[in-house]
Amino acid sequence: MNRKFLLVTTLCAFIFMAGCSEEGIKVPLEDIALVGIMGFDYIDDSKVKLSVAIPQYSPEAKKDTLVFSVATELVSKGVVDIEALSDKKIQFNQLRVVLINEEYARKGPIKETIEHLYRNPESGDKVLIAIVKGNAEELLNGDYPDKPNINFFLYDLLEPTINTAFNPNTNIHDFIYTVTNPVFDPIIPVIEKKGERIEITGVALFKNDNMFETIPPNEAHIIQDIQGHKKLAPLSLELHQGHGKESLMLDLVRSKVHIESNKSVKSPKLTITLSIKGSLIDYRGERYNHLTSLENLSELENDINKQYEQNIIQFLDKLKEQKIDPIGLSENFRMYYEGKWTKKMTEETMSKLKIDIKVNTSIISTGNLN
Repeated sequence: MNRKFLLVTTLCAFIFMAGCSEEGIKVPLEDIALVGIMGFDYIDDSKVKLSVAIPQYSPEAKKDTLVFSVATELVSKGVVDIEALSDKKIQFNQLRVVLINEEYARKGPIKETIEHLYRNPESGDKVLIAIVKGNAEELLNGDYPDKPNINFFLYDLLEPTINTAFNPNTNIHDFIYTVTNPVFDPIIPVIEKKGERIEITGVALFKNDNMFETIPPNEAHIIQDIQGHKKLAPLSLELHQGHGKESLMLDLVRSKVHIESNKSVKSPKLTITLSIKGSLIDYRGERYNHLTSLENLSELENDINKQYEQNIIQFLDKLKEQKIDPIGLSENFRMYYEGKWTKKMTEETMSKLKIDIKVNTSIISTGNLN
C-alpha cells in the first residue's frame, strides 16, 4: 500500500514539475531584445509605423543601437512582426521613452496607444512621452556623434533638470491621469531633430484626446508657476515698461501661488497671487549700471511684476478662447460643485472665467552683476 502511494505521489510530482518547467521556460539572454524606445509615426487612419530602438551591449556590435520598423494596425501585431525581423523575443522591461510623431498625435488614436502600454505589466508607468516634430523613425536612426546611446540620451534629455524644468516631463501615468480627468487637458514636451542634435522646442497642448497646439517654453513655465511647482527653471523675461527693451533672467529660489475661487460655475472668477523670489543672474538694458541701490531694484521688481502679469493674462486669455485647461483651473470650481463634473463643464467654465492676477517679485541678490 505504501509503495503504491509512494509511486503515485512520485509520478504526480514528476508531472507537476514537467508542467511547471514547460510554462516557466527561460528565454536565453542572448535571445532577448530589451526595447529602450518606442516610436509611432502616422501612416493613415488605420495604420501606424511602429519603431523600436534596442541598445546593443556586446563589444562586437557594429552599432550601439538597432532600430526596427514595421507598418501595423495593432501595436501587439507590430511587436510580433518586429520579433520576426530581429529574431529575438521583444521585452519592454527597459522601456524608457515613447515617441509620438506630431501627425499621429493630431490624428491618431494616441489615447488608446498609450493605454495599451500602460496596461502592459512589463513597461513601468514612469516611461516618458515626447511628441516628435517630424518623423520618429528618422530621429531614432539619426547620427549623434557627440552623444551617448540614444536610449539613454533621450531619457536624460526629458528628465527634469534645472534647465528643462519648464517642460512637463510627462510620463505614461501622467498622461493617462490627465486625459481621463475632466478638469485637465494633457501636455507633452515637443522635441525636434536639428542636424546632429535633438532639442526640446516647446510643449504640446491636447484637447479631446489629441494634440491641439504647441506653446513655447516661456508659456509652459507659466503653467508650472500657477500649478505651484517647487522646482522651476530660471525665469527669462523681456520688459517693455518704459525703459526701452530690457532682457533679464531670474534664478528662482522660491515660487508660491495662492488661488481664491468665487465658487460660482455660472460666473466663475479666480484671484491668483504668485510670489517669486530669486537672484538676478543676467540683465541687458539701460538700467545695467543702476541696479546697486535698493530703490532701483525695487523699481525693477515692480516692472517685472507688471510685465509678468501681462504675460500670464495673455496666455490665460488664449486658453480661455481655446477652452482648454492644462493647468487644472476648473478644479477650483469642481471641488465646490455638487454632482458629476464633465469635460464640457470644464470647457464652459474656461470660456467664462474671469481672472485677477497679482505677481510679487523679490530679488534677493544681483548675482554676478555687481
